Amino acid sequence: MIMQESQKQTILDLRVQGLTYAEIAQAMELSPNTVKSVCRRSGIKLQQPEQISSDLCKNCGKTLHKQPGKKPRTFCSNRCRYAWWNKRRKKRVYHLICHQCGRQFISFGNKKRKFCGRDCYLASRYGEGLP
Repeated sequence: MIMQESQKQTILDLRVQGLTYAEIAQAMELSPNTVKSVCRRSGIKLQQPEQISSDLCKNCGKTLHKQPGKKPRTFCSNRCRYAWWNKRRKKRVYHLICHQCGRQFISFGNKKRKFCGRDCYLASRYGEGLP
């Protein structure tokens, strides 16, 4: 089946209005791949919502300026990058028992710790007779 120019123009007009390939295909009773092919051949490209928001810092929302020849920035500064990651980092608290003294201690993020502190570690490694 050969598509008429009026059908192609209708597809392009609907795409420029912001409709998706699937919506256009359903309205015109065509395959979504056919609609996609017509749009690509005509050079119609719409910005996706993710691309529009990528010009802003993820942490503070400040506008970012793209430098030619470099990859796009995600954060406006190291301070914003650190703050964003620290907000999202999972802080786990582990209640462990010291292998040397037997006391319970808290470890943040490391469940493999064996000793409550340096003194118990040294006592375990070198014995009780520390200078």
